[in-house]
Amino acid sequence: MRLRTIRWLPARPWLGAQRVHIRPSRAGLAFAALLLALWIAAVNYRLGLGYALTYFAAACAIADMLFASRNLAGLALAATPGKSVFAGSHATFTLRLINRSTRPRHVIHVAVHGSTAAPGLADIDAHGETAIHIVVAARQRGWLAAPSVRLSGSFPLGLFLAWCHWQPEARLLVYPQPEHNAPSLPLPAGTEQPAKQTPQQPRTSDGALELAGVRAYQPGDPLRRLAWRQIARHDGEHLFSKQFQLAADAQVGTDRGSIVLEYAALHMLAPEARLSRLAAWVLQAERTGLPYGLRLGKLTLAPALGASQRDACLRALALYDLPRDFPQELPQHEAMA
Repeated sequence: MRLRTIRWLPARPWLGAQRVHIRPSRAGLAFAALLLALWIAAVNYRLGLGYALTYFAAACAIADMLFASRNLAGLALAATPGKSVFAGSHATFTLRLINRSTRPRHVIHVAVHGSTAAPGLADIDAHGETAIHIVVAARQRGWLAAPSVRLSGSFPLGLFLAWCHWQPEARLLVYPQPEHNAPSLPLPAGTEQPAKQTPQQPRTSDGALELAGVRAYQPGDPLRRLAWRQIARHDGEHLFSKQFQLAADAQVGTDRGSIVLEYAALHMLAPEARLSRLAAWVLQAERTGLPYGLRLGKLTLAPALGASQRDACLRALALYDLPRDFPQELPQHEAMA
């Protein structure tokens, strides 16, 4: 059976020996100076045991060079992106080092290029694997590619340093940073502003919102929606917020109880500021339970609610007016090296 017919193998499964570089370490250079001193002493004093000791130590150094290279060669490398994040936060990538050989691998350093963080250490058992998480700053919206990493090791004697470079083929999406202290949602005409709504029965343009239940308080929930009875039952140890949904008579027929967030309506703001405000409004509408849509250039998303609607809107905002340097859909082995 050919290796490429096995689905769980990466596209390029083996870290071949030709990709592993090796050089003497500082300890190796000091050891070479010691060997030279031993050899000179053995020649000057014609010491047979001196020759034997010198050649034995040199053979150990050559064996160490071989084992240091084999400690990296033959590994399978794979990368998996974490969840999408907002600009200004940190993204997480998971690097998997897979050992399909019968010998374990020891003390492999994994360092991110350009990072001052201490490198991660990995020990991999025979026929096992280990995962290392790397954290990268997400500075701007759009696709964020995993940074290149350097794998290195000096096992077993530390006389030689073997290393290789790896560019993981993984990426994740960075959403625009939501605007801090964003204004209230642009509710449709005839809709009461949230400040005028009562906590017991807020209203939309086509009917009332009925109480759907109570959940644990989350940062950002309006204070007017605190469920004081449930809070009192727990002696104030836990906070709860009320959840509302459109009444049955308000959900039938039309979309009068929904809003459409328009990029063109924010012409007074800079382009990135528009996207930040729209991102904040998407999150705000999702929290309040008001169906929302998005009109972004030629793209129009119909009003809806739920995680899929939120992710679709945030994805559209993240990719708006960006060059398509990456394919829209990734191949199955995108995260593999």
